[in-house]
Parts: sequence; C-alpha cells; structure tokens
Amino acid sequence: MDINGVKEKMAGRKPGVIGDRREFAVLIPLVERADGLHLLFEKRSGNIKQPGDICFPGGRIEEGESITECALRETAEEIGIDVVEIIGQFDSILEVNRITMHTVVGIVTEEALKNARVNPHEVADIFTVPLEFFVTTRPMSHTIRILQDTADFPYEETGIRKDYKWRVGSEEIFIYHYENRIIWGLTARIAKWFAEFTCGSL
Repeated sequence: MDINGVKEKMAGRKPGVIGDRREFAVLIPLVERADGLHLLFEKRSGNIKQPGDICFPGGRIEEGESITECALRETAEEIGIDVVEIIGQFDSILEVNRITMHTVVGIVTEEALKNARVNPHEVADIFTVPLEFFVTTRPMSHTIRILQDTADFPYEETGIRKDYKWRVGSEEIFIYHYENRIIWGLTARIAKWFAEFTCGSL
C-alpha cells in the first residue's frame, strides 16, 4: 500500500464510527391537531423486549437500508402508517452499549392516524402528546453511574499498571408522567431534545 492507495481508499468514503455498533432508527412522528403539534407514541406489547414501554416507532437498520427507509418501514410494520411526509433527519444518540439511535422527523396526517392499524404482536396502543408538554413540563431526573468492571483484565500479561484510572461516566435519565402514562429513557431524551430544539426550553 502506498499513499495513492490510501487516497483511493479515502476518496468519497462516508465517515463512520470505529468499533462494532448496532444501528437503529426511529421516526419522530408529528401530528397537526386542533390544539397544536403533537408527538405520536406507541406502547410496546407484552410479547416483546421491554414490554409496556412507550417509544417512537422504529427498529434495527437492515443491510443496505438507509436511516429514513428503516424508520418508514418500521412505522408501517408496527402501526400500519405508510404515508409520512419526511421533514429530515434529526440528531443521533450513541449509547455505551454499542447502540446508535438515529432519528427522523416526519408528518403524519390526522387521516393517516385514524386509519392506523397497530401490529398487536409489537404494539399495544398508540397515542399523541402535545409537543408543548415537553417544553412546559420539567421531567423527573435521575443520574445513574456507569462503571467499568475490570476485575479480570490481564494487567500482568499486558504490562498495564493495576492502578490505571479507567474512564467511568454517568447518564441522566428523564421521566415524564403524562396522564396515566410514563415516558422515560431514550424516548424521553429524544422528545425533550426535539421539543427544546423546535420550541425553546424551560
């Protein structure tokens, strides 16, 4: 390999993230209602991972699929809405568990919402929350510490000091109570971030 070979490899290359990461995409669905813009959420069924949790429609990106294509496919599969006007891609979240969550913003009409058909194997219910709620409501907040377990690290084999200061971190968990529902975790972070971006913050 010479410098020209490196240039060829680099030409037109899209930057990625070093390391093995699983990539997911969700739709942030906006619905125009009489009292303003709403966010559309789904409640996960009892048959799948994280049963009963509230989230946006979405899932793992398949081979050869774009972020937007994934968000639209998952929305159609989960809640039967296949007509969405895409506004654009929003921010992504890189999780410590090697998950990257991408977000796409789209408009769902009232008509499409009325004709929604949830997949009972994945979704128990769908509902909307005014976007303004996430601006005017201060969520409950709890910080969890993320620790490194290095008990079995091969210090002697590698010549690395046993007193090496491994990086640790923390994550702020937001929890919203809306009527009789709890919106928390990644979904709450995305809703809060998007609402503050579009409408301003408290």
